[in-house]
Amino acid sequence: MAFEDVFPEPLKEALDKITLIPSYGERGASRFVYNLLKLEQEKRKEIVESLARAVESLKPCSECYLLTDQDPCRVCSDPKRLKKFLCVVEESQDAYAIERLERYRGVYHVLQGRIAPLEGISPQDLTVEKLMERIEKNKVVEVILATNPNAEGEATANYLAKVIRDRFPKVKISRISYGLQFGTLLEFADTLSLEKSIESRKEIEDLE
Repeated sequence: MAFEDVFPEPLKEALDKITLIPSYGERGASRFVYNLLKLEQEKRKEIVESLARAVESLKPCSECYLLTDQDPCRVCSDPKRLKKFLCVVEESQDAYAIERLERYRGVYHVLQGRIAPLEGISPQDLTVEKLMERIEKNKVVEVILATNPNAEGEATANYLAKVIRDRFPKVKISRISYGLQFGTLLEFADTLSLEKSIESRKEIEDLE
């Protein structure tokens, strides 16, 4: 009997669909699905229902592109947030990692990715123009570049620094990375290292 005749079709379909998620290959999809199926049926149902609710209710904020269940998001709509300070991150999970510190009082801008030529991702694929519009509209005094401290994140930060400096020469541009090991993703950084990296940020000019 061939493998295709033995392998359950619902399982094959679930594995195939999971691999559509970026960074989930065949092995990652297998771990997720098989571990999910080990749980009690009620817990499996709760997880699937919560994912379905997230898919239906979450969407990018029309202002900052942070994933949210309301528009504008809670950060953008909070009158106590300082819109003159703008923290630029690659993805929503990076902004939420910073929010957990409960120290930053500015707003965010989510690029929805990072510059990665080998993957065919250019600045035009990101929300760079919207970022420029927000800097001008909100009279931003400081842009904090909080892209991940890896090759793609550094390239993205350098590109943004140049573009911002050319268009808004009076805006302070700072970069976080101190306290974070090169290659670390913000979403996985420990609280102390992430807090230190933000507090000890330096102007881009100091890094050249």
